[in-house]
Amino acid sequence: MIALPLWLVPAAPLALLLAFVLPQARPMLRSLLPVAALPALLAATASTGPMPVRLDWLLLGTEFALTDTGAAFLFFSAVLWGLAGWQAVRLLTDDPLRDRFLACFLLSMTGNFGLLVAQDMASFYTFFSLMSLASWGLVLHGGGAAQRFAGRVYITFAVAGEVALFAGLAIGAFATGELALSAMASKAVPSLAIGLAAAGLLVKLGAVPLHFWLPLAHSAAPAPASAVLSGAMLKAGLFGLMIVLPLGEATWPAAATALAAMALAGLVLAPGFGLVQSDPKAVLAYSSIGQMSLMALGLAAALAAPESWPLIAPALILLATVHAFSKAALFLGVPAVWASTRGGHRVAVVLALALPALALAGLPGTGGFVAKGALKAALSGLPEGWTLWLGPALFAASLGTALLMFRALLLLAQAKHKPAVPKDVVLPWFGLVLVSGLGMSLAPVPVLASVSVKAVDFLPVAMAGAFALLAIALARVTRLRIDPPAPGEVLGLFNRVPEPEPLLALPPPPRNGRGLVLRRNRRRLHRPESGSLAILGMTAALALFALLPSPEAAPPDVPPEAASQ
Repeated sequence: MIALPLWLVPAAPLALLLAFVLPQARPMLRSLLPVAALPALLAATASTGPMPVRLDWLLLGTEFALTDTGAAFLFFSAVLWGLAGWQAVRLLTDDPLRDRFLACFLLSMTGNFGLLVAQDMASFYTFFSLMSLASWGLVLHGGGAAQRFAGRVYITFAVAGEVALFAGLAIGAFATGELALSAMASKAVPSLAIGLAAAGLLVKLGAVPLHFWLPLAHSAAPAPASAVLSGAMLKAGLFGLMIVLPLGEATWPAAATALAAMALAGLVLAPGFGLVQSDPKAVLAYSSIGQMSLMALGLAAALAAPESWPLIAPALILLATVHAFSKAALFLGVPAVWASTRGGHRVAVVLALALPALALAGLPGTGGFVAKGALKAALSGLPEGWTLWLGPALFAASLGTALLMFRALLLLAQAKHKPAVPKDVVLPWFGLVLVSGLGMSLAPVPVLASVSVKAVDFLPVAMAGAFALLAIALARVTRLRIDPPAPGEVLGLFNRVPEPEPLLALPPPPRNGRGLVLRRNRRRLHRPESGSLAILGMTAALALFALLPSPEAAPPDVPPEAASQ
């Protein structure tokens, strides 16, 4: 295996973006978009692992290193960004704003890869903010009313999360006197710093009640953007929490109780709101809330019982990997369904989508079943007060996910054919389906013990299938239809529908060269993406200003004439 310098992992997509300034090279550069994730994939799968790198001239002294946990997250993130980029290039072939989307895509990829290898607080926060702010352009790409509303909600939560994360890291750095990211686990870090940093990361995780942006953003963004938002960027929040929280060090009962309450709320609310949605992407978004709530439950258990963290950590890594591949395959499958006609082609696509859906539901024989079984075994050693409700909570999580998967597959099977969607969008989706089903052996994840299969393990999927058939039968017999609410729960009530033009609106007065006619200027359509680019520009300017060498002052006891010589 060729040893690559670790700094190339975030630098490759950034270099491709800088090459976009040459208009003549853009057609070739667009085809190279999936290749930008190749250095990250090679670094994650290298047998020896890249050597750590320190860049004293960058920010406050940037350190790059790849831990075992970082390698697992970097592996599935690289695969997702590469295949999603491939589909984005094909799906947006005729989009006049394609290059702007690809620019935000590359910036988000740079931030995602960078935070997974960053070992200091300054670079971790910089890459995390770059990923969050650049993703704003992905959500806003469509330019419609739904995209603008989702963009406002997304950037509000993103900025609030960035402020909390920055405050927590700054307090931690001040308390310890160190900039190493691992210093956040020190006992010298006050609980306020850990709480603020965790709050910022929980926003990205989509934990209830900080989840309102998630279903709106996933529904508004194009399918390739939704795939990386759910498959890779949500895991960045989990990755950060695994670093910031004092897992395996000490017992934090209050924090464990609060995080467990948030996780249980997500396990209950996700199926309740997701099953009444009519957009399959919104249903998939709510299932992501449920899955990430299950991972948050594992973190809460580790805070309550630190001795269980060595068993919970590998289960969470495997669960995150399975969710990343399966959920991204489902999101990339939406354009594949649009490109398929009714009949055998549509049936084949939906049946292929059922494979990652059943993996998310934890069907025995899938990676999801192994991951959930390992998590359940790791949680069995918790205090008695936890074991009473953990079993029902895990069963409810499997049942809720299975119900949401049946709902999503039913909506996808009924989706209309869109002739404008290129046929070759099926290729990256099918590649991801193969990876989610057969390529798990390539992932650098911990090897877990095999879980024995019992008849009760089929119960959640069987019950969900029975409920789905019963609901279909009742809908056909009674002809009842549910008016689906807007994604985002309470925030959906604030999404105003644009008012139509009056039917009797007078046309503008004709212009002639003789008289002066006062006309009202046409209102300029502001693009919200410009705000994201402005924030990124100011961040880059401040970073460059900080890198400028400061003039060395002469010693106070040396005369000016001597200092000038």
